[in-house]
Amino acid sequence: MTKGPAGWVRRLSGKDEFDCDDIQENCSEFVDEEMPTSVTQKFRAHIDSCGDCNTFVQTFRATVMTLRDLPRRTAANDLQGRIQARIASEGDKPN
Repeated sequence: MTKGPAGWVRRLSGKDEFDCDDIQENCSEFVDEEMPTSVTQKFRAHIDSCGDCNTFVQTFRATVMTLRDLPRRTAANDLQGRIQARIASEGDKPN
């Protein structure tokens, strides 16, 4: 099943519905409210009829909300510098 916007287009055309794999693949977009309304309705229709997927989505949502509420931490300046230098040096290496 195609996920993301390409999958949404397929489902908007009414050619197929969400299955359990689609729920897991698109859960983030659902929780972040990034789906078109008509796709959200089909997503909800599946989770309303599938207890396992409903539990998955509720657990995913609770996890996201918990992580969003955690205090943000900033790495020490020397660590940030080492990471940035490492990224820069990795970018200079040929593939």
